[in-house]
Amino acid sequence: MAIFVVALAALVIARNWSATRNTRVGLTCLLLVASAWQTAVEISFTNIVVEIALLAVLLAEFRFYELPAGWARWSESIVAWSAALGRWMWLVQALNERPREVTSGRPVGERIGRLLRMALPAIILLVVFISIFAAGNRIFHDFFNRGANHFYDWFAGFNFDLGRSILWFLFATLGLVFLRPPEGARAPRLWARSLGEWRRADASMAFGQSALILLALNVLFFAVNTIDVIYLWQRAAPPAGVLARDYLYEGVYSLITATVLAGVILTFLFQQPAEVTGRRTLRLLAFAWIAQNFVLIAGVFLRLKLFMDLSDVTEKRVYVACFLLLVAVGFALLCGHVLRGRLASRLLWRNVVATFSLFFVLQFLNVSGWVARQNFSRVERAPGSGVNVPYNVNLGPGAWPALIEIAGRLPAGPVRDEMTLDLRARAQIERPRSAAVDWRERQRRRDQNTTALLNWAAPSGELTSEELSSTAVKDLHSAERAPRSSD
Repeated sequence: MAIFVVALAALVIARNWSATRNTRVGLTCLLLVASAWQTAVEISFTNIVVEIALLAVLLAEFRFYELPAGWARWSESIVAWSAALGRWMWLVQALNERPREVTSGRPVGERIGRLLRMALPAIILLVVFISIFAAGNRIFHDFFNRGANHFYDWFAGFNFDLGRSILWFLFATLGLVFLRPPEGARAPRLWARSLGEWRRADASMAFGQSALILLALNVLFFAVNTIDVIYLWQRAAPPAGVLARDYLYEGVYSLITATVLAGVILTFLFQQPAEVTGRRTLRLLAFAWIAQNFVLIAGVFLRLKLFMDLSDVTEKRVYVACFLLLVAVGFALLCGHVLRGRLASRLLWRNVVATFSLFFVLQFLNVSGWVARQNFSRVERAPGSGVNVPYNVNLGPGAWPALIEIAGRLPAGPVRDEMTLDLRARAQIERPRSAAVDWRERQRRRDQNTTALLNWAAPSGELTSEELSSTAVKDLHSAERAPRSSD
C-alpha cells in the first residue's frame, strides 16, 4: 500500500511538474511521505483516510488550480474519482482515434503498431541466434533453459483469481484518473460555495423564534446537567433501581447526539442576518448554551471513566473519547461563529481541519498497546479486580510487547496463567504465518512484535492440542474475526 500511494503521488507530480507549485503542494507531499511511512509500519483506518485526503489535495492542486483554493478545488478530486471508470473510454479513444501532441500528430494506436513493426525483424533474428547458440554452447543452453523454465513457472503460478483481478483493475482505474483526470468544473460546485444568509421577511419574528429556541434548550440542558452533577459529580453512582451499566453506558451515545445536534442548530441560528444575530440577548443565550454543552461533554467523559472503572478500557471507548475531544474543539470554534455570524462555511472548514489533524495524529499511535497497559495496570493497582484476558490478548500485534512485559510482572494466579497460555497459543499460530508471509504483506510493527512474541514463547515449547483448544485463540482467522468486546 505504501508503494502504491507513493507511486500515485509521483505520477501526479511527474505528469504535472510544469503546473502551479505552491506551499500547499510542498506541505501535502511532506505529510504524504510521513503517512506512507506509517503505512509500512502499520496500516489502520485513520492512516488510509489521511492518505486518501492527501492524494485528493495533491491531485487538485496540480490539475484543478483554476478553482478557488480549499474545498472548492479539493472536492473536485473526489468528483474525478467518481468518474474513474470513464477514463477507460478516454484510453481507448486515445489509442485508436485521438492524435496527441506528444506523438507528433500520429494516433497512439498507430504509433504503437509502428514500433512493433520496427522491432519485429530484431525479434526474429534474436530467436534464430538464440537457437544457434543454445545448440552449440552447453552453458548457454543450460542458462537459457533455466530462464525459460523460471518464466514458465512464474506465468503458470500467477494468481488469476477474481479477487486479485478486481483489486488490480481498481488500482489501474485509479492510476488512470491520476494520469489523466477528467476536466474539472469551471466554477465551484454547489456544495463548495459559501453558505448564504438565512433571511426571513420578519426580522423580529426570526429573533423571537431564535431566542425562544435557545431559552427552552438552555432550561432543558440545565435540568440534565443538574442530574449529572448530583449523580455523577457528587455521588458517582446512579439512583436506586437503575443499573450502573445502563446509566453510564447507554447514556453516552444519546448525549453525544445531543451535543452534535446542538452544534448544528447554533450554526444555522447564527447564519441569519446581523440584525438578528447581533443582538446581545441572543448571543448571551447562545454562549450559555455552549457552556452547558461543555458541561454535558464533561459528563460524557465522566461516564466513560466510571464505566471503564467497572470494566476494561477498550479501543472503541478510546475513540469515543477522541470524538468527544473533537466535539469540544468544534464548540470552541463555534464561539467565534456566534461572535461573527454568517461564516458557517469557514466554521465547517475549520472543523474539517481539526478532524484531519486528529486522524493524522491517531495513525501514529499504538492504541492497542496503550489499552492493554491500562487494563492490566488496574489489576496491579487494585489486586482482585477482574480483567478480560481474551479481549486483551486479541487486541492485535500492537499489544503483544505490553502483554509480555505485564505477564512478567503479574503475581502468580489465574490471570497470569490464562494470559501466558493465550500468548503462547498466539505465538504458536504466528510462527508458521510469519514464515510464509509475503513481502507485500509485511508491516514493520507487526514483524517486530511477532519476533518479540516468538522469542518470549520459545523456551516454553509447543502447546498440546488440549491446551490450545482451551485458550481464547483457536486459530489465526477466528481470533482475528472474533469480536473484541460487545461495546
